[in-house]
Amino acid sequence: MSNNFPPSDNQGALPKKAKLLLIGSPEKVRKTINAIYSLKYAEPDEWSTPEPTGKPGEVMTFLIRYFYID
Repeated sequence: MSNNFPPSDNQGALPKKAKLLLIGSPEKVRKTINAIYSLKYAEPDEWSTPEPTGKPGEVMTFLIRYFYID
């Protein structure tokens, strides 16, 4: 996972955090990550490694994105 802090023009301002969580079959999670990538929101390697949820055939992954609000 890469560091996705944006460059700051706001001296002293703290970034806001958005957390995205995907839960589903490995295929659906992968397809959703690729769809989000096609929107140029996040690179596929920015997501955490899919982990089993405890339900058969289900995984979860997350992405944390930081941004500044004026």
